[in-house]
Amino acid sequence: MFQNIAGIGLVILASTLSSIGMNFQKLAHRQTDYHDPRTMKKVRQRKLHSDVYCRPFMLLGFVLSISATILDSMALLFIGTTTIGILGCAAIPINVFVSRLVLYERIGTSEKWYILLITLGCIACLFTSKTHEPIETFERFAKVETAAFIVSMWTLGMILYVLCHFIERIHFQLPALSIISGIMGAQFVTMGKYLLDMIWLIESGLPLPPTLQIVGVSCLAVMAVVLQVIFLNKALERFNATHAVAIFQCTWCVLNVSQGIIIFGDMASATTIEYVIFMSGFVAAITGVIFLSKQIGVEPPSYSDHNPSSTSP
Repeated sequence: MFQNIAGIGLVILASTLSSIGMNFQKLAHRQTDYHDPRTMKKVRQRKLHSDVYCRPFMLLGFVLSISATILDSMALLFIGTTTIGILGCAAIPINVFVSRLVLYERIGTSEKWYILLITLGCIACLFTSKTHEPIETFERFAKVETAAFIVSMWTLGMILYVLCHFIERIHFQLPALSIISGIMGAQFVTMGKYLLDMIWLIESGLPLPPTLQIVGVSCLAVMAVVLQVIFLNKALERFNATHAVAIFQCTWCVLNVSQGIIIFGDMASATTIEYVIFMSGFVAAITGVIFLSKQIGVEPPSYSDHNPSSTSP
């Protein structure tokens, strides 16, 4: 019981820090066009040409995001990837409120019902979700099906990236960039779970997996976290944080739950009733997330919910 509480607390804290960090990264992108990136009332006569990744807001955002990643990794010691994926749905409402306070990005009043739907779905999943034994991690990673699934996720990310060079439409670019970032984020969680479960092997005096497998997983983990940051910032540069982050987090949640079930077999021991309740809650949470991220906006300098008149030079 204590382990579940500790894991849940760490994920909620990580979600909050991650949302704040991503909003600060958005502020750094806004500084290119505005002297006041929060209110966006003072348009620059000339664009700011300093490296966006070296701006204080971006650096602070990176620090908060790295802290969130560390907390998520710590949570993996207490709960499984499926549970973390479900809890990640709660990051959507958190980000909505953070974006409202930090960036003044507005959403429709009806969105409160979608937030409630997400919350209820998460609660239903948390009461019925299962986890796996650490030894199962290495048994499942040795299977060809696991390797095929991981390869398919990376292939999907590459295909979306290639299509981004040919399809310039806003309604494709926003979800594509955000989805790629979500894929990479979920891959990092899966690889991180593998690496952390080796602590259990060492404590139990069991032999470690093949060195080549450990090196491969470690490289995928590093590549995933770097690509997550790169593609999320590509989305934040052009679109509202409320929308870009919501789609990123939705993808992150769906894939973590999917990978928890497919790769780690988290729900293998669930009864039929538990599985039905879990899937119902999961569908409810994802439905809420999809409707919450329906509004699509472009910014800056052509779009601002907070200050529509700020687009004129």
